[in-house]
Amino acid sequence: MNEEDRTSAIGLARFAREYYDAAIAADDVIGNRKGYEIVAPAPVMFLIAHATELALKAYLRWKGVDLEGLKKVGHNLEACWATACKHGVTEHVSLSDEELGILRLISDLHSSTELRYIQTGYKQFPVFGPLQEMSAKVLNTVCPLVGFK
Repeated sequence: MNEEDRTSAIGLARFAREYYDAAIAADDVIGNRKGYEIVAPAPVMFLIAHATELALKAYLRWKGVDLEGLKKVGHNLEACWATACKHGVTEHVSLSDEELGILRLISDLHSSTELRYIQTGYKQFPVFGPLQEMSAKVLNTVCPLVGFK
């Protein structure tokens, strides 16, 4: 079995759901600590961002995009969303202007690795509640669509 065959839409959707569930579990522990009332801890935001990325890539695999196509969008969530839109994702799920703004914020942090490696300086973080809701909206549509319940 080659690498193309081993990277399936269902497998990516399963990983997306697992990363999302891990984010919620981590937020239930770390996010309840003082200081995290609005902005979630970096590991939680990383897990949510990665879950969203994997769900969008699951959709793209389901639509026939090859691994090279997935690598081209990289970890840039805006590019993942734009590519998914070109492949008709908005027939199944749409994001409001507010949700697109949240996607833009988390995309910058996710693709720059600032959620994994500390970089001092000014950053803008999304509020976790709306970020979680946007991610859940994508996952709850894409995962069943590609065959992962």
